[in-house]
Amino acid sequence: MDPVWAKYGMARLRLGLDVGVDPECIAGAVEMHDQAVYAKVAPLVVKLLGFSQDGKPAGQFSGFLHGDIIVAAGHMQGFSGKPPGSTQPAVSFRVRYPADGFEEDVQVVAAPPPSNVPDLMLVKGSRCDMRLGATGLTNMVSVYAFGYTGDEDQPSCSKGSVASITPGAIAITAHADDGFSGGPVVDKHGRLLGVVKGPLGTTIMRVGITPNTDLHTFLLQSSYPGLI
Repeated sequence: MDPVWAKYGMARLRLGLDVGVDPECIAGAVEMHDQAVYAKVAPLVVKLLGFSQDGKPAGQFSGFLHGDIIVAAGHMQGFSGKPPGSTQPAVSFRVRYPADGFEEDVQVVAAPPPSNVPDLMLVKGSRCDMRLGATGLTNMVSVYAFGYTGDEDQPSCSKGSVASITPGAIAITAHADDGFSGGPVVDKHGRLLGVVKGPLGTTIMRVGITPNTDLHTFLLQSSYPGLI
């Protein structure tokens, strides 16, 4: 094998890309690839604002468009701050779209199960977009967690890896605060792996996610198209 192309091939394997990359340009290639994943997924990621019965703010969350509905974390319904009970519970929601900052009220079309397992709910606004394709999970695969934090108008993206997989529970290593709850977690191709639940324990570098298989089942049970 030509040593130059052998060198490119090894770089391609390390990066998981579909093109040859000179190892001297790996850093630049990784950055370009990360930007491509962000450009594909970020337009689908929305900010969800919770409000109490008397109209007061009751938390900020993330979600993502899936056709004509929005996938969100189930625990945002009834969310009452941290520690629980420190604010009035969230009973209604507004969505803010990243493309132009447009806001509107959304309707809950599939409430979370009483146990919040899986930690999912579906809401509906007036906009729609493509549905993310899904993929299988393996340990140590690179992941990208998307979500909002603070007063950001555009979603953030944190890159990490799968830390552990157990039935119905997946942990990833990524930087994601509470505002990321409901945001998508995708692989290097922008295919959906799961939905952010929130930080595990006292560190925001270990994040729990709901597997895409649970979301697929929840969508079908709620009479909406499953993952593709």
